Formats: sequence, structure tokens, C-alpha cells
Amino acid sequence: MKNYLNRLLDKYSTVIAALVIGHIVFLSILGCRALGWLQPLELKIYDFLRWQQSHSKAFTDDRIVMILADDEDQRQWGWPLSDQHLVQLLTTILAHKPNAIGLDLYRDLPVPIEGSGGYEQLKHLFANSPQILGIFKYQDRYGVRVDPSPVLKEKNQLGFNDVPTDTNGIIRRDLLYMYDEKQDQVIESLALRLALHYLAQHHIVPQPDPNDSSALRLGKTVLSPLTPDFGGYVNLDAGGFQFMLDYFGTWQPSPILNFTKILTGQLAPAQLQDKIVIIGVNAQATADFVYAPFKISHFGEQRIPGAMIHAYATSQLLRMALGNSPTLQTWSENQEMAWIGLWSLLSALLCLYAQSLWRLSLILIVGFIFLFIIDYGLFAHHVWIIVAAPALSWISSALLMLAYLTQQGKQQRAVLMQIFSRHVSKKVAEEIWKQRDQYLTAGRLVSQRLTATVLFTDLQNFTTVSEQMEPHALMEWLNQYMATMVNIIENQYHGQVNKFIGDGIMAVFGVPIPRTSQKAIAHDAINAVNCAVTMRREMSRLTEQWQAQGLPLIRMRVGIFTGPVIVGSLGSVERQEYAVLGDTVNTASRLESFDKNIEPDNLCRIIIGESTLKLIRKHSFKTEQVGEVNLKGKQARITLYRVRT
Repeated sequence: MKNYLNRLLDKYSTVIAALVIGHIVFLSILGCRALGWLQPLELKIYDFLRWQQSHSKAFTDDRIVMILADDEDQRQWGWPLSDQHLVQLLTTILAHKPNAIGLDLYRDLPVPIEGSGGYEQLKHLFANSPQILGIFKYQDRYGVRVDPSPVLKEKNQLGFNDVPTDTNGIIRRDLLYMYDEKQDQVIESLALRLALHYLAQHHIVPQPDPNDSSALRLGKTVLSPLTPDFGGYVNLDAGGFQFMLDYFGTWQPSPILNFTKILTGQLAPAQLQDKIVIIGVNAQATADFVYAPFKISHFGEQRIPGAMIHAYATSQLLRMALGNSPTLQTWSENQEMAWIGLWSLLSALLCLYAQSLWRLSLILIVGFIFLFIIDYGLFAHHVWIIVAAPALSWISSALLMLAYLTQQGKQQRAVLMQIFSRHVSKKVAEEIWKQRDQYLTAGRLVSQRLTATVLFTDLQNFTTVSEQMEPHALMEWLNQYMATMVNIIENQYHGQVNKFIGDGIMAVFGVPIPRTSQKAIAHDAINAVNCAVTMRREMSRLTEQWQAQGLPLIRMRVGIFTGPVIVGSLGSVERQEYAVLGDTVNTASRLESFDKNIEPDNLCRIIIGESTLKLIRKHSFKTEQVGEVNLKGKQARITLYRVRT
């Protein structure tokens, strides 16, 4: 059972590694997200998506009219606008019968403070004009508060002007309600007051939602307050009743009305009738600008007048109440975690099948494109999902998996090179590396049964010669012989030297890559015999060289046999060698040592078995039958042949 489990783990080790890496990345990304490190990137992506939806059209709502004081207005009429001029402005607007007027100007004090004859007129106008709604600042981040007009406060014609901001002052959200702890009451925003004033003619008022105690129903839409982890936010200060602004179009400075057109009578009666009029400032000299989630482009600016936030919010509330604009939704925390986990695991698993850097790069690029297509498509249907976290998971898992596979590849290459050492050609080594999954398991070679041709060589009377030479000279002489023969085996005839046995050599033709056809098996046999014939010629050359140098002369024997063998790694994981085992190996060894008196005058005697002869028969080798014999350790008789040339 233990061995079975080990084999199972070996077989699926990379898959297990991919799953482990995927989970590590998943947990790491969750940690980064919980710390808020990914929120800025998520919000940048949100801004881009919002801009993509809004940049191609200007903000327009036939129910809303903007009247903004520009720099020319301020130079001509003075600033702050006096109570007298404000009365004139509001009286002119009221004459055109608007539905509501949102005064985005602080009027907590008379203007000018002393000697203002117009202040009493303004108080009278406020008291008798229920259409006028003023502003006050409840409290900003620095604790600054601006009180409302006393008359408007008394008449409850007010809305707070506070707007939640994100980093860099960008406004992505707005408030409907806040709780005033001092007064122990819930207060409403200016945008909500304007929208409700307009919706009263449609008999629409906010109502609690029967299915969710925290939500409210406004006409045809159910509004739920933002949660601290809504969309890409993390630990958001979600106090009050907040909702996401949809910025339905970019702000355009034209055709905005200014104060001068109103005060000089340049206004058509139908322009304001039954409209929501928002009065504010759009002057460089007066810093009343905020930042919307738009990229600066020729379609619109990211910096917009503060009064435009009220216009955006009011327009959105009207569209939602009248059933023309769904609210922005997002996934639950569990769904977002599953989303991140999916991209973490999928990336690691896909790396297993990449097999090359360009495929991995292609997978990463396609994954990014697919992720953003999903995000863009869902956002177009008013669903905001996180992108930065899964995108970072996608690339992190891939890079970690690539690092793991690279390290595993180095280890596998080291194992293969340790096993095969320098005894395979570069071409064979590359082929083995390509098929390494078929060769290695648990740091060992997978055992295989295949057909190969085995060649054994030995030097006759080497022991006697070695006793007559100095060790250093003996080793130099033997290494010269070995280097010559190894070069013939491996470089000329593509065999593999499997081992050195003293002064003998065991070489195999047809490993480690299995031969799948009879033609390939025959080719290995021909190479083995050609190799032996070339060895014979080299022995003649070496003999002449040794004779000239006064070195010993010696005779060589070769045995060759073709048949089935078992190949694999032998030894421990730390120390192992490529082993070739089987009756074919034993037979080739017996052929080499058989009857040392055959061809006593030949410098290189070559004996082959009948199985090899059948494979080389069509080749131009001259062979001669030695006879049918019983080899040592073998019961069956074998027919032997000597190769003459």
C-alpha cells in the first residue's frame, strides 16, 4: 500500500505542486487585499470602466438645469454675491416656475455682513418659497462645519453638502442620509431633497424594503447601502447611507447658464419651467471643484464644479425611482474569494501544459484578456467585480509555477546527466530531455523492456601486461586505447558505453530510446558490427604506434548479440547508474570470452550471435559460422559466427 501511494504521489507530483502553489498564492493575495494594498489598483480599474461608459456622451438630463457663476459673473456682480443680487437672481428664476431650486451656496450670514438691506428681503423670500432648498456642511474630515441659513433651517428646506471622498479627492460615492448625534435625527442630502421634491408629483416617497431592513425602496428601485467591502473597497468607512454614483455622461461647461444671463433677463420662460435648478459656482477664482472618476480627455474633464455632484446624484435618483437605471451590484465576499482562488489554481494548472515560455506567455495574455472581457461585460450590466486581485493571482501563480518547474527541470536534468553521464550524444540527450516524463519517476528511470544490440570488448592477457608496466604508464596506455574505442562507439556509430569492466567495455546500441520498428533494430545491429570492424582497423593502427613506442602489443576480442533487454536505473537515488540487464547481455559477454584460441593471429576477433546475423544479412559483411555451441551458464545451444571483414 505504501509503495502504491508513493507511485501515485510521484505520478501526480506536479499536479499536487500546482495545487499547493495555487493555494499559497490565493492566501497571499487574500492577505494583501485584507491589508488594503490592492484597493488603489481596483479603484483605478473602476475609474477606467466608469470612464469607458461615460466618456462618449455629455451629461444631460432634461429635468435639471445648471446655473453656475463663472469668473466673469464674479467680476461683474461681486463675490460672494450680495443678498440683494441673490434675491434678484432667485426671484427671476421663481418667476419661471421651476419645480425646485438647489442653492449650492452657503448663506449662513448676511452678505455683506454690515449694512445689508437685502438680507431681510432674502429671509422673506426663503420663508415664502418652499421650492428653495439650501445647503449646510455637517462636518468635513478636518471637523469644519458650516451652519445653514436660519430661515431655511426653520422651514426644513435643507440638505447637507457633505460628500465622501476617496484617495486623491476622487468622488465615487454619495450620501443619502446621515445621523446627527447632537440633534438625534436623520438628516438628508441636498440631492435627495431635490429628487424627492420632484418625485412628489409622482407620489413617490422613500419606503422601507420588506425584504431587507437596511435597504429602502424608492419608486421602482431598491437601494441598499454600501458595505465596508463593497466591490474593490476594503474596510470602507460606510457610515450613513452611501451609494455609488454612476456619472451618466461627462460634464461639459456648455450650455451651462450663468448668473449674468439670468440677472440681465436673457432667459426663455420654458428653460426653467418645472425643472430642478441647481445654483453653484464654476469659477477659477473660487475653489469649488471636485474630482470625478474620469480620465482627462477631449470629451470631458476629471475636475468638475462641486454643484455637478448634486446634479449627478439627483439625476441618478430620479432615473432609479422612475425605473430607468439599475443600481450597481457586486459579489459577496465568499464569491470574491472563490473568484480569486479560481484564477490562482487555474493559472498554476495551465502552466503544467505550457511546456514552453512562449506558450506560457500566450496563456497569460489570453487569461488577462479574458478576465478584462468578463469584468467589462459585467460592469456594462451594472455588476462591479474585483480585477486586480485575480489578475495578480493569475500572474503570481504562473511565475511561481514556472520557477518550480524550472527548478524541477534542473533536478531532473541533473538526475539524467548523472545516470547517462557523458555517454550519450547531444542529439540523444535532447531527445531524452523532451521525453523526460516518460523516463523519470521519483528520481529514477522508469524501467523499460526493449530490443537492443549489446557489444562486449576485452583485451586478452591484459593482467600479464599490467604486471610488467609502471602504474602511470599503464594508465596512459589503457586510456589511449579506451579513448579511441569510446570515440568509435559513441561518435561514429551512436552507441552508448554503458560501463567499463576493468580493461573491457560494455556498449549498447538501441538505448535509451526504444526502437519501434524492425528496420531501426536492424540499423542498431549493423552499427554495432560496423563499430567492431572499425575497432579492428584501429587496433592495427594502434599496434603500429605502440610498436614504434616500445609499448606492449595486445589482442582484442569482441562479442555481439541482439535481443530483449531490461533497462532502468540501478542503485540508490543518491548514487545510481543506467543498467542494461537480461539474457542478451549475458550472451554477448559469453560470446566475447568464448574460446580464446579462435583466430589467434587476428588483432580483433569479432563473434556475433545468429539473432544479429539475421539483422545484418543484407549488409556486405563477410561472416563465417563457428558452430553451434553451449555457452557457459546457458542450456540452449547457440550458433556463433565470426566476422571476417
